[in-house]
Amino acid sequence: MVESESFIKEVSEEVKRDNLFKILNKFKWLLFALIILLIGAVGGYEYYKFSKKARAQKNGEFLVSAIENLKNNGQTVTEEMDNKFISVLIKLNEAKYFEEKGDIKSATAAYEYIISKHGENKFFNHYSKFQVYLMNPAESLSDKKKIDVLDELSVPDGPLKLLALEQKLYLYVQISDLDNIKSHVKLILSDQSIMPEQVSRIKEIEKIYELN
Repeated sequence: MVESESFIKEVSEEVKRDNLFKILNKFKWLLFALIILLIGAVGGYEYYKFSKKARAQKNGEFLVSAIENLKNNGQTVTEEMDNKFISVLIKLNEAKYFEEKGDIKSATAAYEYIISKHGENKFFNHYSKFQVYLMNPAESLSDKKKIDVLDELSVPDGPLKLLALEQKLYLYVQISDLDNIKSHVKLILSDQSIMPEQVSRIKEIEKIYELN
């Protein structure tokens, strides 16, 4: 009886192995394809990480080289770049470089390049327009045109809203528009995101006009 049970067990195991081999043989190409896909996926991901790291290193080296060439030789970057962020950083650096040199025309051109090429980014757009406003060309604008520019920059969701409102306040101080001075002092000081340094500046105007 024991031998019979042992024989049956061995036969059962043999049948299982045989069925397993048949299944493996039947689906061997599918299994092979799955293994190849798995290897390819792992290899592709590793290549992606390597490629991403290489691009980041290349962009960083290009940025450093552009900054050094501008500083040492006055050489600007003229070719188009795929990386928008690096392109903007280079142009911002060029704009500040020319502004410090007193070359307002070239500085303005650099900011206008950012506005035209990367204006979809609200921060870069508003920052560039604000810098252009602060430079000498803004002095030639009429008071109405200045306010129009600052109105655009002081919209509720504008990244430079408070700075633009402060510039509007200074403009109203220059033309002695007391009603707008009062309203803008109140508007700026009521903003929860105001910085301590700006509070001090606005409080000084509030004190001068005895608005508190």
